[in-house]
Amino acid sequence: MPEILTVSEAARELATIVHGTVRPRDISTLFYHRELQDDLCPIIGGRRAIPRDYLDTIADALRRKGMIK
Repeated sequence: MPEILTVSEAARELATIVHGTVRPRDISTLFYHRELQDDLCPIIGGRRAIPRDYLDTIADALRRKGMIK
């Protein structure tokens, strides 16, 4: 079973990976605009459940949108 992260936890993990700032709001915005898959990261108990192995996909989307380098 993959480790599940919240949006805030994912942002912190990505910040260490990209050596920069990743705002949780930017990740949420990507979900809102359908840039990321809701079915892979459902909302459970009011929080988005993000599998750790989805972090690379999130980082790629953030780069495409110019939110990180």
